[in-house]
Amino acid sequence: MAAERSRPRTTIDSTVLETIRRRSVTTRVEIARELGVTPATVTNAVKRLMAAGLVIEAGHARSTGGKRASLLRINDEARWALGCTIEPARLSLAAVDTTGALRSRSVLPLPLGREPATIVETLRQGLDLMSARDSLSSATGIGFAMPSTLPAELRTALTATTAELGIPALETDEATCAALGSFWSGEQPEQGLTATVHANSHLAIALLQDGAPIQHAAEAASVLDHVCIDPNGHLCDCGMAGCLNLYAAGSALVEQARHTGLAADLDVNDIEESVNADAVLIALTATRGDDRAEQIIDRAARALMQAVWPVVAGLGVDTVVLTGTWIQAAPAPFSRAATQYARDYGKGLGRPVTVKVSEVQPHPCAVGAAVLALKSFLSTTGD
Repeated sequence: MAAERSRPRTTIDSTVLETIRRRSVTTRVEIARELGVTPATVTNAVKRLMAAGLVIEAGHARSTGGKRASLLRINDEARWALGCTIEPARLSLAAVDTTGALRSRSVLPLPLGREPATIVETLRQGLDLMSARDSLSSATGIGFAMPSTLPAELRTALTATTAELGIPALETDEATCAALGSFWSGEQPEQGLTATVHANSHLAIALLQDGAPIQHAAEAASVLDHVCIDPNGHLCDCGMAGCLNLYAAGSALVEQARHTGLAADLDVNDIEESVNADAVLIALTATRGDDRAEQIIDRAARALMQAVWPVVAGLGVDTVVLTGTWIQAAPAPFSRAATQYARDYGKGLGRPVTVKVSEVQPHPCAVGAAVLALKSFLSTTGD
């Protein structure tokens, strides 16, 4: 047990807590057996977790002839965590309990232009709504799914606002938050390698191994915008031809709608701040059976799959989840086209690849950001 003796108390407590969360209900003996530590180690960790109000006893296990063992479970009312994501036209907040289950959510509109002071005030309003049920003092923290396009001064203002309220803040990219939100909502298998493709400020991908993010290098963002899918395609602003964003970004959907006359029929505005909303409108039109809109969505879905397929095939990804506002506005058309692509090009893999569109509304970013804050809190339990 030399390895066990070298573990810091924080690591042992957080590992025991995660084991209880994953098992829903369990006993001290079962935890010790799974973790390969002594029963005394688990007993001491459980005592600290119960003293902190994070774990409670929930009856007794079946008798095996001796004294019945006490069952343990997470106290889901003990703490809660917040998540926030910011889009061009709205700010979304989600709260999860200590088990990671969704507790509440709030979506607030943002005016065009998104002045920093207005966004900060909207965040305060959202936090007031969320704390109507739970005191902010019991929030473990807030995670921000930050668009890379968000100005640095706004990032600073948002974290300063939460600091004033006594809520620890942390941030990561949108795709990682979308992946975590989808996984914790039960859309992805607990074991295996999964890929989440998220469409918002950028087209990006995040990988999870057994539910844990595979982190990329700090300077190596998981953005897919300039992956070339057609060397003979139109010239991109980056100087290359046939970049993915010319086919699957919100602006690409709007541009294609203009060429087909759909944009005029839908009265789509030529305003950069309304691109996401316009793309959602086109996606919704596809769900109503408009041929032009369906072709636009089909083209975007196939382009996304073409960009991520080398990752799927090369790394052994078995599940691909598509997320984002306009993707989730047209789940059937997107899923149909992406699934067909996987069938057409997956025949040589020798294994099935599951493709699905996330059902977490409005999309799983805010939920994943809350999970990020929760996991940060759980990993430091015992400090």
